Amino acid sequence: MDQIDAALRSQHPALHIAFADARHARTVLNQVTERIKKDIPYWRANGVAVAAVVPRADGSGVTVLVRQVPADLAAAMRERYEFPNLELKEGEIIPA
Repeated sequence: MDQIDAALRSQHPALHIAFADARHARTVLNQVTERIKKDIPYWRANGVAVAAVVPRADGSGVTVLVRQVPADLAAAMRERYEFPNLELKEGEIIPA
């Protein structure tokens, strides 16, 4: 247990606190996210409207928000980016 863990546990003894390593390093998640963002014109040319790309806060992967999710899109993206932990969600960003 490092100093941060010990400090949190001592300040909040009634809480059950569990620490776990993220599946992917933040740098890897950011690299995959940026590659997909740079490829938005490529996906648009292939009929896919990418609305947002974000690394998941828990370090488990990257979420890609698209207007519609074609059946083969997840496999195509995983192959293109050589990254298995892409989660595709259907939706769009509506300006406020």
